[in-house]
Amino acid sequence: MKTTKSYKDMTREERKAAAQAKAQAALDRLGDGIRSVWESEEWAKWLRTLAKFHDYSLNNTMLIAMQMPEATRVASYRSWQRDFNRHVKRGERGIEVLVPMVVKRKDADSEGVPQDDVEAAERKKLVGFRVGHVFDVSQTEGEPLPEIASQVSADVSGFDSLMDAIRAVSAYPVEVVDGLPPEVNGMFSRRLGYIAVRRGMPEGQTVKTALHELAHSVMHDGPTEELPDRAMREVQAESVAYAVSAALGLDTSGYSFGYVASWAVGKGEEEMRACMRAVRDAASQIIDRLQIVAEP
Repeated sequence: MKTTKSYKDMTREERKAAAQAKAQAALDRLGDGIRSVWESEEWAKWLRTLAKFHDYSLNNTMLIAMQMPEATRVASYRSWQRDFNRHVKRGERGIEVLVPMVVKRKDADSEGVPQDDVEAAERKKLVGFRVGHVFDVSQTEGEPLPEIASQVSADVSGFDSLMDAIRAVSAYPVEVVDGLPPEVNGMFSRRLGYIAVRRGMPEGQTVKTALHELAHSVMHDGPTEELPDRAMREVQAESVAYAVSAALGLDTSGYSFGYVASWAVGKGEEEMRACMRAVRDAASQIIDRLQIVAEP
């Protein structure tokens, strides 16, 4: 009769192989998990809400990023009230964007323009821009927006030791801090040289977030122009966090599937295959480091 060794009876190499196998099994489940999110009613509701947010031009996207890099969902003061039943908090400063100014075309302006095109443009023409203001969701309060990622609420055995291990393998200080917006669980700042994790989250979410930001620091520690786009960086970091969490015995699928699904929209098959190769390498590297630190 074949018996299975307990973890404490395994050799270092056996423990390493067992952890890597758990991580690989988790990554094998990731694709099915993402598809299940895309087929859910929660996803449809999330998309309907997302459609209410304005699609900003490249210039305005850059302006928003320069003024508030951590911004995620922005809308005008009036739009937050009308479309989302939320209001801007007192004292919040708006993010400046450029708003197109249009006027009705005069007959002379329409000469030579096909009638269908004129009608489609509602006989209007662009005459310039004015400065307008938008606000990030973190600057508002009110009715919650639909979410497709459920916070990891589980307690974690040896939580303090695990967080110490994450700090030990990180090239950057890992700090649990106050002051991050409620919609931002963590951040990795190459410029400031640290990883921040929001204080007050459940242990499981804290560990998962620390691993997500650790993955950013391992995979994306370089000039922005040399990195994948932001969506792919988020897919990579959350996939690594999911795999490493699984190797540690922590199930983050309720959060990770929805998170990865939301960033993976529009990514091609070849792009995702390349992504998963990079994820496997980074997850394996982090698992090995954590095991070395955890060795008695």
